[in-house]
Amino acid sequence: MERKALISNIQKFCTYDGPGIRSVVFFMGCPLRCKWCQNPENFIGKTLLMFDYSKCTSCGACMVHCKHQVNTLDEKGHLLFDRSRCKACGECIEDCYYEARSLCGSEIAVEEVYSEVMKDEVFFRNTGGGITLSGGECTLFPDFVSELLNKFNKAGIHTAIETSGFCSKQSIEKIVDNVDLFLFDFKLFTSDLHEKWTGKPNDMIKRNLEYLAAEGKQIVIRIPLIAGINDGEEFEKIIHYLKKIPQLKEIHIMPFHQIGASKYGLSGTPYDMAEWKECTQEQASKCQKIAENSGFLVNIGGWDLHCI
Repeated sequence: MERKALISNIQKFCTYDGPGIRSVVFFMGCPLRCKWCQNPENFIGKTLLMFDYSKCTSCGACMVHCKHQVNTLDEKGHLLFDRSRCKACGECIEDCYYEARSLCGSEIAVEEVYSEVMKDEVFFRNTGGGITLSGGECTLFPDFVSELLNKFNKAGIHTAIETSGFCSKQSIEKIVDNVDLFLFDFKLFTSDLHEKWTGKPNDMIKRNLEYLAAEGKQIVIRIPLIAGINDGEEFEKIIHYLKKIPQLKEIHIMPFHQIGASKYGLSGTPYDMAEWKECTQEQASKCQKIAENSGFLVNIGGWDLHCI
């Protein structure tokens, strides 16, 4: 039986998620609920109906084939969408003349992902690029990930995963030998703050990071920088902790922005940080100096075309 995983998107020609030109595979499902997440559509591990209210004209066409009475009209003729009743069957999508609806996520087999990504093999080989698995949290699918990345390894294609590190050691052990590069998110040092802002403590994350470092894996730490949350004393605590792991050499600071904010409305996910200010260049540069003074190679924003 072929292994499948729930994938929301295979994004091509990416230059910020590892060296060279890459394809990034986004998995659905995540154990964390980071309040600043840019991919809330990947929180839940199931297919999701995305609904753009700004395109909806309340024509009522979507009501025709829906068996679950998800769509109704109020007394003023405005369409009401009851997401709690939606089964994401997708039957309403063809009826939507204004393309206000779309499905996010489908189960895809290992061979399908491999074949699709390898269409861009020439770009990987010419730029030192490859495949990056992201999410959501790809380590929720350790058997799928291990099998998929093993195929790319055999083909000589560079492999990377972006992970929160919040997973069992057994999951990490299943995939570790097939990963060339770990993009390891490290959000907060203080465990109760981590739980406040992500929904989970970070003891497991620290253990997994230390395990990967001891295994001699190439690791780039990614710190999402959110002003007022982890840019002050907490950032200094992060750097102090990371400095104790001698194998860690490189940090990418990822300034918080509101580019993904619209996805919260489309996916029906509450967004607590709609009014939160984006991280400024000055704030990012200040943290960059703190990390550099501790001996780290620091990049703001990850790789880009100038790195190819």
